[in-house]
Amino acid sequence: MFGTLIYASLRQNKAGSIRERMVTVQSNGRLTPALYLVLVLILPLLMAGIHSAMADQTLVRTESIQLNVGDSLVIRSDHLAIQQVFVEGNLSAAQLTKPGQYPANNFELQATASGSYEVRLIFSQASDYNVNLFVEQAGTNTAENSTSYYISSGTFELDVNANFNPRPVDIAALAPSISPWDSFVDWIGSFGQAFPLWVKALYLLLGVQFLAVGGLWIRREAAGREGTAQRLDRGDKAYLWLDIVYKFLLASFVAIVAIMGGELILLFVLRFMFLVSLSLLSLWDLFVVGFAAGAVIIAYLIRFTLEKAFDLKPVESE
Repeated sequence: MFGTLIYASLRQNKAGSIRERMVTVQSNGRLTPALYLVLVLILPLLMAGIHSAMADQTLVRTESIQLNVGDSLVIRSDHLAIQQVFVEGNLSAAQLTKPGQYPANNFELQATASGSYEVRLIFSQASDYNVNLFVEQAGTNTAENSTSYYISSGTFELDVNANFNPRPVDIAALAPSISPWDSFVDWIGSFGQAFPLWVKALYLLLGVQFLAVGGLWIRREAAGREGTAQRLDRGDKAYLWLDIVYKFLLASFVAIVAIMGGELILLFVLRFMFLVSLSLLSLWDLFVVGFAAGAVIIAYLIRFTLEKAFDLKPVESE
């Protein structure tokens, strides 16, 4: 009897344990769809929050600009979008715009001494707007280093590192004015560089000889005719000096052509008759020949004009 009661009690406990496990399994089976539903509802809200946080994040741009003392850093917007301005630097040597109220659409910074300035501007606008950054040069008001930004909406932060450097010295303005005589001397020096050294030496040697010999000859003729009817006046002396210059230029031209032509003939003979190739310094210069010929022609035309217009003739032809 006692054994029967113990068996019945154990059987009843086992059946209750089995029912509890079945209830737990059934309960777990009901909670799994609920978890999925919660996830479906929370995920869109979470994504929307992340997107909203990213949209509210401030857009920041940094610029570094080099200016000269006296130039103006100008930042403008086509709307009243400037909400805050922060400037760091030597403000005692700076001039900046201070609008009566914010928001504003214009900011300018000008420095009277060299230095570095940190400028930070906060823009905010519900609709789209443009921001333009540029430098106005002192005195000319011309804009350079222009940079523009377009913002569809929201907040925009612009950080500018402005370095004001000492204005370069205008050397042309400080240089003394050059007189026409100095310009003529410079032109003569530049023109002389077009002639080889041997041509300059030839003109100098022949010029000294003709000047010395011609001057002595004119002085002797003038002294010999002094007190006679055929005395030489100033017109005759001028004509005689022009005749000496003409003969000097003609002799120089003939000497230049002879030297250049002699070199060409020598090289031709050595190359084609003796099959010898010499690498000599080329003396041929068409510019020098043309200049010498032109100088001779000009001197001859002046001499011919004086002879026909004033009936002047060289002494030796009389």
